Amino acid sequence: MQWDVVVKRIEGHQAVVSFQDGEEVVMPLKYLPPGCRVGDVLKIEIYFNPFGTLDRFNGVKTV
Repeated sequence: MQWDVVVKRIEGHQAVVSFQDGEEVVMPLKYLPPGCRVGDVLKIEIYFNPFGTLDRFNGVKTV
């Protein structure tokens, strides 16, 4: 899945990003691209990693 979000605010070491439906999420700046500024549009992608999930259940540290 992927979404476009807008950087609404940057507060200290965190940024507030807004999804198209108006939902806002606070994220650490370290997870945003370098030089990211208020008003920038970012694409967020999230994928299910079944092998990572299996590794966690089998005691293998993947993260």
